[in-house]
Amino acid sequence: MSRCYILIFVAFFTTSFSHAQSVIKGRVFENKTRISLEDIQIQNQTSKAFTTTDEKGRFSIAAKTGDVLVFKGFAYLPDTVLLTDMHEREVFLMPHQNFLEEVKVNSDTTKNLNNYYDPRFHGQTVIYQHDNNLNYTGGIAIRMWYWKKDEHKRERLAKEIKEEEDRDKIARVFTPKNIAQYVPLTGKDMDDFLVLYTPDTKVYFANNFNLLSYLNDCYQKYLKLPEDKRHPVNLTE
Repeated sequence: MSRCYILIFVAFFTTSFSHAQSVIKGRVFENKTRISLEDIQIQNQTSKAFTTTDEKGRFSIAAKTGDVLVFKGFAYLPDTVLLTDMHEREVFLMPHQNFLEEVKVNSDTTKNLNNYYDPRFHGQTVIYQHDNNLNYTGGIAIRMWYWKKDEHKRERLAKEIKEEEDRDKIARVFTPKNIAQYVPLTGKDMDDFLVLYTPDTKVYFANNFNLLSYLNDCYQKYLKLPEDKRHPVNLTE
């Protein structure tokens, strides 16, 4: 009889040990866009096991049913998952929304800041020139619509002014104060990050451009750069 109890105990212990060593696998995506999220932190609140997602958003972590997994990533709201079974999972994280609500790039207010109709220049649209920190640098650009000598010249001028306006809009978004809400950099590191990754007008105004996804991708690229490549040479110095 005692031998029977021993066998039952060994079988129970083996089953319990095997259960405790189970692994849960899955992938993490951005909500709605279904973009794979790299370097999302995942922690098992029960066992304190920890891992991060790979470049395709995949993960595997030691766990068992009843455990709670916490998913965290910069620019994304944290999420928790209670494991009711050990099937492979897809987890969707919501991006923070306060930044996009705060910076209204296409608002009438922003347009009014870019353009000013100055009566001293025959009522033409005047754009005061400024640096990346929005400090006035002394020059102006004027829409010369009262000069009608050449249609192609007017079209080219209009295109150049439109590009200047678009660059102004991007500069108002990609400032250290704004981007610091989502990229954990400060000082010279933040300045260098902006030099490296402030997008051009073609990228920023593309229909599929997503600011938070763009920042996340750029930050991961920045972390993989060698130290000497993280500090571009400033030709203006």
